[in-house]
Amino acid sequence: MKSRIGIVLATMTVVLGTSLALYAQGQMNTLFKVVVPFEFRVRSAHLSAGNYTVFHVGSKWILLQSEDRKATALAPVMVSSAPAGQSASKLVFNRYGNLYFLSQVWTEEDDQMHECHRSVAEETLLASQPRSGTTTVATIR
Repeated sequence: MKSRIGIVLATMTVVLGTSLALYAQGQMNTLFKVVVPFEFRVRSAHLSAGNYTVFHVGSKWILLQSEDRKATALAPVMVSSAPAGQSASKLVFNRYGNLYFLSQVWTEEDDQMHECHRSVAEETLLASQPRSGTTTVATIR
């Protein structure tokens, strides 16, 4: 019985993931490319240092995809206008010791700041230790 439930759940996960990917392809807008020089997390995804492309997916999601397309992460965001003079495209990470969590995506193209929702892992870290600071990674020109 447990194996059937596992198979059903695995199948549902694959179908949902494929549906989201197909939907996203029709709704994606490339924003910019960036080199992230450290490992980081976006929600539950652990991403390696490297080259990434940042996309809008609809109006409330940001997608990061590695240059080799082997790693992707989807982040729900809250959108607001960037403060005057602060519109350059960039990623902002919250740092806790040597752990980095994507916090904000700034987009020059539309003068917006996309605030990422914190993951459970980041909330847990925040409750047990103060944030070490933030780190900004600028786009590739």
